[in-house]
Amino acid sequence: MTLNHRTVTDNVLHSDRLPAVRISVHPDFAYAGSLRFILNAVAHVEQHHFVIADERRRVRRLVWVQFEGYLDDNAHTYHYPMTDTLTLGAPAGAPGGAHTFLHDAGVLNIDDDYRERPASDSAHVVDFLRGQGYGYDGDTLFKRLVWLDAAKRNELMIIYAEDLRPTGYRVPDLQPGGSAAAHWPALAQALHRRALASFTIA
Repeated sequence: MTLNHRTVTDNVLHSDRLPAVRISVHPDFAYAGSLRFILNAVAHVEQHHFVIADERRRVRRLVWVQFEGYLDDNAHTYHYPMTDTLTLGAPAGAPGGAHTFLHDAGVLNIDDDYRERPASDSAHVVDFLRGQGYGYDGDTLFKRLVWLDAAKRNELMIIYAEDLRPTGYRVPDLQPGGSAAAHWPALAQALHRRALASFTIA
């Protein structure tokens, strides 16, 4: 399928601008589709969704790719509190070059987040997946990677998410001060590895 300046074929998403990149998602994931919308009247968004679901079509793992940029009628720029960076893609000098991402990880409850931010980009993901017949709710772990252009007016965001329930933990357990907070660094490290195994960039 083709959307804007981007195509998806056989789980390979190709973008020819902002940024020029090819993202290959692991074949275990099924491409659930894409959508475009204006976010909070200030930015255009294009989302692509890849899922692994169980026999009841409950989403267990998700790769959510989002291209976003501020509209021409404003002067906003993107700012993130993240400081960790990660470089992915072709070696410097190769066609397309490499892409440097800010990255972080965390836990959240999808239903609580949806109620608190019903117009957010993540709420659009929930609505879209549910509209495709998938169940997407409950506690989740997520890994977020963000690339910004030089002007910080356009971004590529890749979010890898997993159902938290199989771990036996709940969101409050892993938050600061929670009963299992000491286990979060190891969980986050393992999540990081699985996230990077779910897609490649060229």
